[in-house]
Amino acid sequence: MALPRNKNKKSFLKVIFNLLKKIYEFFFVKEFGVKKAKPIALDKTHRHSEPQHIFRKEYAPSPRQGAPIGYKPSAQELPDNYNEDKIILQVRDPWWLHSYWEVTQSTKDRLKYSFGEKYHQADWILRVYDVSFIIFNGNNAHRYFDIGVGYDSNNWYINVSSGSSFCVELGLRLKDGTFITIVRSNTVTTPSDGPSSILDEEWMILDEEFMKLYGAGFGGTSPGARRKKRKSKEYVSSWGFFAIMNREK
Repeated sequence: MALPRNKNKKSFLKVIFNLLKKIYEFFFVKEFGVKKAKPIALDKTHRHSEPQHIFRKEYAPSPRQGAPIGYKPSAQELPDNYNEDKIILQVRDPWWLHSYWEVTQSTKDRLKYSFGEKYHQADWILRVYDVSFIIFNGNNAHRYFDIGVGYDSNNWYINVSSGSSFCVELGLRLKDGTFITIVRSNTVTTPSDGPSSILDEEWMILDEEFMKLYGAGFGGTSPGARRKKRKSKEYVSSWGFFAIMNREK
């Protein structure tokens, strides 16, 4: 095809380039479904000069749904009190117990109203009972001792003996010695500080087991071996065993 002389060479190349571009775009759209997306002009009102912070709502997984990767539940502190009159006794080792308690303010106010001035003169006492091998009813303990714990205390370590059972009560001891129980604990038993005194029972050995254990060295099941097995049962001690062996030799 001859070039027209009145056409500029530059405009001719531009026409050829546009034609090749259209052929290229048509070929890729038809074969691969690729189509170049047109850029979208951003509205000036959505542009920010400073970076924006993204606030995410804390995700709390349901019991039926597992927690997402990286989820860390927020730490929750235990309450200082549960608004309940209660005392707990627990074992630390054979010689020490630990007790902790709570007395509500309403209970303290009731004691103040009941005893008046005696309440302010009374001592806060932790009474420790030895209740080994009995069902404690409040009056049948083997012995007891008192520990002054103070008004503001809420726990105490108690030195006791090993291998015994104990129960404690928190209360007020008036000036005349009267003890007013506020709360009573559970009963615990301290472990022994040495080996157990309980021995395993001894059991007789069955005839079949005896033959397996002591008859293996007598050699087979010949009449002589059976006779030696039968006679060996008659001599339990080692001296009698060797005596019968020497006699048969």
